[in-house]
Amino acid sequence: MQPMTKTFVNIAILFLITLLGCKPVIVEDLNDNESIVANSLPFHTLKLSEISELTGEGQNWSIVGQVHSDFTQELHMETKEGTGILINRPTAENRGHIFSRFEHGDIELDLEFMIPKGSNSGIYFQSRYEIQLFDSWGKEKLTSKDCGSIYERWDDQKPEKEKGFEGHAPKKNVNKAPGLWQHLHIKFKAPKFDSLGNKITDAIFEEVSHNGILIHKKIEVTGPTRAAHILDQSELPKAALMLQGDHGPVAFKNIKYKLYGTDTLHTSNIEYQYFEVPMPITKLPNFDTLVPKLRGQTTNIDVNKLSQRRDGIAFKFSGKLNVAIEGDYLFDLLSDDGSALYIDEKQVINHDGKHDFESKKGIINLKKGSYPFQINYFNFTWGKGLWLKYEGPMQELRTLKGLYPYPLNNTKKTLLIDPSQTPEMIRGFVNYQNEKRTHAISVGDPKNVHYTYDLANGSLLKVWKGGFADVTEMWEGRGIDQLLIPQEMSVELNEHFVASPLKNNMTAFPPKISNDIQPTGYRMDNRKRPIFIFKYQNLTIEDQYQPNISSNGIQRTLSINGESNLFSRAAKADYIEKINEEFYSVGGYFYFKNLGESQPIIRKIDGFQEIIYPLQKDNKIVYSLFW
Repeated sequence: MQPMTKTFVNIAILFLITLLGCKPVIVEDLNDNESIVANSLPFHTLKLSEISELTGEGQNWSIVGQVHSDFTQELHMETKEGTGILINRPTAENRGHIFSRFEHGDIELDLEFMIPKGSNSGIYFQSRYEIQLFDSWGKEKLTSKDCGSIYERWDDQKPEKEKGFEGHAPKKNVNKAPGLWQHLHIKFKAPKFDSLGNKITDAIFEEVSHNGILIHKKIEVTGPTRAAHILDQSELPKAALMLQGDHGPVAFKNIKYKLYGTDTLHTSNIEYQYFEVPMPITKLPNFDTLVPKLRGQTTNIDVNKLSQRRDGIAFKFSGKLNVAIEGDYLFDLLSDDGSALYIDEKQVINHDGKHDFESKKGIINLKKGSYPFQINYFNFTWGKGLWLKYEGPMQELRTLKGLYPYPLNNTKKTLLIDPSQTPEMIRGFVNYQNEKRTHAISVGDPKNVHYTYDLANGSLLKVWKGGFADVTEMWEGRGIDQLLIPQEMSVELNEHFVASPLKNNMTAFPPKISNDIQPTGYRMDNRKRPIFIFKYQNLTIEDQYQPNISSNGIQRTLSINGESNLFSRAAKADYIEKINEEFYSVGGYFYFKNLGESQPIIRKIDGFQEIIYPLQKDNKIVYSLFW
C-alpha cells in the first residue's frame, strides 16, 4: 500500500492531534496493518446543520437534506427536509445575499455547488471579487460571464463598450449538465497594505479548479468586480465571504476552507555534520560511530552544495524550531535517499531506506515556543536531495528548509492521444478514488466520449467527453507514475461489477467480484469498439460501452447467453431520484436513462440506493448515462 495515496483518514481521529502533545498522529489501516498519516491538515467545515454559521438578510436561504433538479426545466429545484445543503430560492420579496461569520484574507476554499437550468449566482471573496456561477453547459465560446469566470470590473464613466473590463473567462468549459453537483477548489490571495493603509499588492486568484480542471492560475484583480451590493468600493485586508442571492436558485454543500496568514515557523542556529561513509549504504548510519569530515553552520539545508562528493555521504542537521502559533503542524520530508526528522528528541518522520526523491509526512501538535530539531540524511548514489515543507495553523504548505533537487521550471513535453477514425485503446494505470488501478484499459472514441474500464472487476471506473488521454506520466522521463490522465473533466462512478450471483434482488453485492466470474479479454465489433467478455460456469457475459445517440454521454449494453442467478449493478449513490419521465438523478452526479427491454430495479440497501438489473437470456440490458 502507498500511504500517501490513501484518503480515507478518519477526521475524528485527527481531532486527537491536539491531545497528544508532540507525538505524531497516525492512523492504523486495518486492511494492511500499516500505519498511515494524513496527506494534509483538515479543512474547517461549515456544518450546515443550521443557518447560524452564516449571516444575511432575507428568507431566500435555507438548510435542506437533499436537492434535485430537472435539467429540462428552467430554474427548477426540489428539496427534501434534512441538513447538509445550503439552498437559495430567491423571490421578488426575498433575494438577499448570505455572508460567512468569519472574515478572511488569504483563503483556500473547497465546495460543491448545483446550478439549475438557466440560473445565475456567484461566490464573492471578501464580498468583492466574484467567481461566477452560471449554467454554461455545452457552451463553446466562453466569456467572463460564464461559469468559473472571474467576473469583469465595471466603470460607468467609461464609454459604453469599455465599461466592463478585466474579466477573465475560464481556460475551458468543464461544466456539467444543469442540476448536477459540481466541484470548485480556489486559492485566493487578498490584497496587501502597508502600515499607512496603502495597497501594495492586488488581490490574486492563485488557482481556480472547476471539476478537477485548472481554469485560472495567478490572475490579478486590481479592484472589486461588478456587483450592485458593493456601495463601498474600498478594498480591505479582511472581509466576509459572500454567496450571491439576488439572481437565481443555487445550492451548496461540503463547504470547507483554510484561512492563511503569516509564517508560523522559522528555524535558527542550524549546524551540520558531514560524513563520507563506506559503500554500499542502504539505510541511515549510526552517527555515534562516525567521525564527521566537516562541521559548520548554515542558513539553508543544501546537501548538494555542502557535499564534497556525490555517493556515499550522510548529514546530521540540528537547530532550533521556533513556533509562533500553537496548533497542528504537518511536516512533509522529501529526500533521495533516506532521511528522518526529530523534534524535541521525538521522531516525527522515518523516511529511511534507499529510494528515489519521495515524500513522507507526519502530523504533530506544537505549543508556542522553541524546540530542538534534527534531520538525518544519507545518499547512496546518483542524485541527492533533501527538502522539508510544512503546513500549520494560518499557514499554507511552504518550504521550511532545504531545496528541491531538480529544476522547478523543468516543463514536461505533453503527450496527448486523441482518436481519429477508429477508437484508441490504451492499457495503463489510472487513479480511481485516490487509488492506482493497474488492470485498466482506457478507450477513446472518435465521437469524443471516453471511458476507463477495470478489466479485473468488470467495472466502469470513469467517463469523460472532449479530449481523450494525456499519457505524459506514462512516457515522459522514466514514466515513474505510469498514469493515464483524462484530458478533460471526468466523472468517477461508484464501482459496479459486471455481474454477481445473488440469492434475490434484495441481496447485497459482495465487496469484490465473484471468483466464479472470470474475465477472458475482449473482442472487437465492426466499428472496432471493444466488447468485454466474462465466463460464468458455462455461460458467456458480454459488456460493451459506446457514445449515446446525442454523444453527450455513454451507453452500455450487457447480455448473457443463458439463464442465471446473476445481477449487475448500474449505479450506487446516497440517493437515486426520478426527475422526469425518462431520467433519474444518481446522487446528483450524473443522469441515468433505461433504454432496453430489461427493467431496472431501484432499491435501498446498506444505507445507499442502487440501480440493479437481473441478467436474463435474450433480454439485453441497455441504458445510458450523461453528465
